[in-house]
Amino acid sequence: MKIGITYDLKSDYGIEQTNITFEDFSTMSEIEGIQQELEQLGHSVYMIGSPEHFMLELQNGIYKQYDMIMNFAEGFASRNREALVPAACEMFHIPYTCSDSHAMNLTLDKHQTLLFAKYLGINVPQGFLYDSTIHKINELDPFLEKYRMAFPIVCKPNYEGTSMGITLVKNSIELQEAVNYLSSIYHEPIRCDEYIPGREIAVPILGSGENARVIGIVEYQKPDGSPMDFYTHKYKRHGFHKTIFADYGKEINSRIEETALLIHRSIPCYDLSRIDMRLNNGVPYLLEVTPLPDMTRKSTFERCAAKIGLTFGELLDNIISSALERYN
Repeated sequence: MKIGITYDLKSDYGIEQTNITFEDFSTMSEIEGIQQELEQLGHSVYMIGSPEHFMLELQNGIYKQYDMIMNFAEGFASRNREALVPAACEMFHIPYTCSDSHAMNLTLDKHQTLLFAKYLGINVPQGFLYDSTIHKINELDPFLEKYRMAFPIVCKPNYEGTSMGITLVKNSIELQEAVNYLSSIYHEPIRCDEYIPGREIAVPILGSGENARVIGIVEYQKPDGSPMDFYTHKYKRHGFHKTIFADYGKEINSRIEETALLIHRSIPCYDLSRIDMRLNNGVPYLLEVTPLPDMTRKSTFERCAAKIGLTFGELLDNIISSALERYN
C-alpha cells in the first residue's frame, strides 16, 4: 500500500524545542521509526507532515496517490485541531487510520467527554468548567458549593493533552491562582475536578466496535513503587515515574476493562485509544480518552502490545487492518 503519514513537529510552527506547551507533538525520530516499520511491512511511505501540508497536497491533487493516511497529527491553535486531518480525509474520501472528526472533537474536550461518560453510567470525578470569558474569579467558591466539591481540586486546560498544565490545589487561594494562570497561558476554559485518591492507570485498546479489545492495564507509580498520587507532565515526559503491568484480580480487572471498552465503543473511537483512569478502592473513575495515544517505542501502547506478543510492526499492521475493515 501507499501510505501517507500526517504528524506535527514543533518546527512546523516555529516553536522552540524547549517549549513544553506543545509536548504532544511528535519528533522526527519517532516518525522515522514508524516509517521504517511500515516499509519493512512492504508499504511505500510518504511523509506528509502537518495538517497544513496535507491541505496543500489536497489542493494540488497529490493525495490521489495515497491508498491510506496514517494519522498522528495533533493540529494547532484550535479546539478542533485533532479533527482537521480526519475531516479532510472524509471530505476527499481518503481512507485513514484512527478516530473520525466527531470522536477527535469530543475527546479533546475533557468536559464534554466526562459529561458523556456520566450519562453512560461511568464513574467520573465531580467537577465543573471555568471559562474566564464568562465567569468571574469570585464565582469559584460558589461553584464548589454548588457541586459539593472538597479540596484538593485538580485543574487542567480543557483542550490539552500529555498532562499539560495539570495543577493540584489545596485551598481557595491556590484555586484562584491556578485558574488565572492556566487561563492566561492556554487561553481556553479550565476543567476543575475533585481529586480522586488511589492509583493512576491507563488502558490501551486496539480495534473498533465489537472487535475492540483491551491489550493491557498499566499503572503509573512513583520511582519507589508507591502509587502515583498526582500524574503531571513532569512525571510523564521526564521519566520521574515507572510503569508496571497491573493485575488487581479478576473482578476489578473486568470492571476496568468493561469501563474502558464502553467509552471506546460508545464515542466511538476507531482502531485504537488509551483510556486514562484513577482506581479508588477497586472502582475506576474515567479521567480522559485519548484517540491519538503515544505510539512510539517504549510507550504504554507499544509495551502492552509487546506483552501480548505483537512486535511494533505488527501493532502498526493491526491498526491499518482495523482501518481497512471500515472501507471494505
